[in-house]
Amino acid sequence: MRIAIMGSGGVGAYVGSRLQAAGEDVVFIARGAHLAALQKDGLRLESPVHPLHLPTVNAVQEPSAVGPVDLIVFAVKLGDTEAAARQLAPMIGPETRILTLQNGIDSVDLITPHVGGAKVRGGVIYVSAVIDRPGVIRSPGGLHVIVADAAHGDPVMADFFAACERATGMDAKPSDAIAVTLWEKFIALTSLSGTTSLLRASMGQILAHPETRMLQRQLVDEAVAVGRAAGQVTRTDLADEIMAKLASMPYAFRSSMSEDLERGKPLELRWLSGRVHALGLECGVPTPGHSVVYRALVLYENGKPA
Repeated sequence: MRIAIMGSGGVGAYVGSRLQAAGEDVVFIARGAHLAALQKDGLRLESPVHPLHLPTVNAVQEPSAVGPVDLIVFAVKLGDTEAAARQLAPMIGPETRILTLQNGIDSVDLITPHVGGAKVRGGVIYVSAVIDRPGVIRSPGGLHVIVADAAHGDPVMADFFAACERATGMDAKPSDAIAVTLWEKFIALTSLSGTTSLLRASMGQILAHPETRMLQRQLVDEAVAVGRAAGQVTRTDLADEIMAKLASMPYAFRSSMSEDLERGKPLELRWLSGRVHALGLECGVPTPGHSVVYRALVLYENGKPA
């Protein structure tokens, strides 16, 4: 497959590097010092499990330099979604699919109006990966799973799942109920992003203390309640399952939002705890924990306040 990675940060570069190592034709869309490092020294993935160095990668700044591809893996930060989607046209051919692996529950709806009828497939990824320094991605290990819309046998998506099966350090599972999957990931992600960012702590530290562990459970329960009120969550054991998954993560695991907060970068806050807060108001469901997270971090939403 010919695959373009739109947004070669932690998640995008992780996926792209695994696919290139498996033999796929991958081009990375990047910018700034990260782009320069990719072009000069290739891409390095530092991880305790399956570390990787690709000494040569195809990395460009502008999608217009790429041409039509089979699949666009869309992994930009949510705040950049619409601007990035408007740049995709040169890479879109008649059979191109766009797979969004962004956070939150709004990605497909945000992208679709800007891609001229190209098919946008929803997906989620469970992996911790950030740019440690230009050209270098750091991942502490743990989960490395993609769940994506199978679209009832879409051949391009089938080729993508086959490519992931050939890759090391990345598992992909097809789903014909991707809306439910997106919501379940959203509930887990918004809750762990809230605690690791608000408390400036790792998941291991949070779960090791009874008070912060109770806060973690509170955020999960609130997001589940909002999901049920919105008609998207039905499983009675979902909150317990999410807490068990959080407990299985590496002790040092932190959300990408907490990493962005530490580095003074813009936050995806309004699409995570801010989204739970807004949906709670809309559905009449109390969300005191997520509301506090949103209100406590909103001054940092656009980076460090002046």
